[in-house]
Amino acid sequence: MKMVKSLLLISAAGLVAVSGAQAADLPVKAKPVEYVKVCSLYGAGFYYIPGTDICMKVGGYVRYQVGTGLNGNFNGPWVLLSGINNRTTASDVLQRARGVATFDTRQQTAYGTLRTYLLFGFNQDSNVAATTAPPTYATRAFIQLAGFTFGKATSYFDFVSNAAVSYHGTISSPDTGDAGQFVAAYTAQLGNGVSASISMEMSRRLSTVYAAAAGAPYTFAATPLGSNLGSASAVANLGVGSRPDIVANLRVDQAWGSAQVSAALHDVSATYYGTGIGGAAGSEGNGHPGDKWGWAVSAGLRLNAPMFGPGDYFQGAVVYAQGASRYASNTPGGSNIQFFSGNTVGFLMTEDAVFGGTATTGLNGIELTTSWSVMASYEHFWTPSLRTSIWGSYYETSHNANATTLICATGAPAGVNYGATCNPDGALWNIGSRSQWNITKDLYVGVDVMYWKINSASFNSANTPVALTTPGGATQGKPTALYTAADQDGVSAVWRIHRDIVP
Repeated sequence: MKMVKSLLLISAAGLVAVSGAQAADLPVKAKPVEYVKVCSLYGAGFYYIPGTDICMKVGGYVRYQVGTGLNGNFNGPWVLLSGINNRTTASDVLQRARGVATFDTRQQTAYGTLRTYLLFGFNQDSNVAATTAPPTYATRAFIQLAGFTFGKATSYFDFVSNAAVSYHGTISSPDTGDAGQFVAAYTAQLGNGVSASISMEMSRRLSTVYAAAAGAPYTFAATPLGSNLGSASAVANLGVGSRPDIVANLRVDQAWGSAQVSAALHDVSATYYGTGIGGAAGSEGNGHPGDKWGWAVSAGLRLNAPMFGPGDYFQGAVVYAQGASRYASNTPGGSNIQFFSGNTVGFLMTEDAVFGGTATTGLNGIELTTSWSVMASYEHFWTPSLRTSIWGSYYETSHNANATTLICATGAPAGVNYGATCNPDGALWNIGSRSQWNITKDLYVGVDVMYWKINSASFNSANTPVALTTPGGATQGKPTALYTAADQDGVSAVWRIHRDIVP
């Protein structure tokens, strides 16, 4: 019996050994190929990155547009080279080509959705050489997690969208638009569509105009319409490395639309005096004007109007600012807006403040400039593929008595008397309409027409012609001559074709 059992065990062991040897000789089965899978968690266009739980959407767009009446700049007829409006600076027809790529990634974590977003592209205008202004740019790069946003994104002061209703970049509103803003922000969701945000953002700095009564208070020179604190003739330097702005908002989003109130605190302080007893120009030994803070507040409203057409809506916002002019209108890039027409010039001072002190003759404070704006639009859908928007905006700046006295004081060049009753205040307004046909879901063509007007400030009460030295720069074609301040206006139009690639 024992022998039988032993034989059976030996036979079984042999069979196992043979089977193992045969199995070892078989080819190893290949690992399954990693195919791209659709990610439905975040909407259309997202796919899992192979081998990860990260969902990504690659998108972008390609655009071409052409415009006329723009004085060589899609951002506004009065912007480029101080609105000289002659054969040196004005392009009868201006073209732009732009291509953009976007990368949106999302991933679930223990702290909620982790999102990163990147936008970069190519943009070039026909009157700007690629070697002069490199056409590549990046306008969005941010990380979001658990209510925090870090990077370059939309400002938390913004509410209305100019680009949604117009192809012009000239609407006076706080919208930072395509350029975006550096932000470090936290948003708390309070329930029922209500949220509150606080953000540290890059300073929306405009110039502080130096207007000392003993110097050249108010001239068209290398820096038109007054010297900035950073210029050679100034007694203090502009605080380029100024403190960031603090922005907060309270917002509600509901089926009827949305509303928002926002506020910003803005540093208007300067660095060091350019002359004095402390050493070299601009050194810390010379001292500096006292610190000054400006501020801005805004209220915005969006109302959906499906009773007039599916997709119809109204949007509007009003802004009031003291010493923070770029919150009322993000378009200005310097201390003034101006536009020449023959021997007349319309101008609007857009600085944050006016300074009139010196280090040796007594110090004047930094006088904050007041500005306000309103922007509103309505978009109507005639059909699902055909829409028309009507939009308009108004922007105004004004100065207190001290700032007006400083700007209008008697001074060089040539002893020009600007008059105690001259008026440095002014306004800019525009109205326009855009019609757009979506040929397909992702391809559209459209045209946008705008009328604009500068309600000009004046040199003096009699508005006597003033001799302006090299207005806008000697290389821009305008001679030194007598010029009269006068209102300016014009019409511009932009045609566009645009194709989205996974919007």
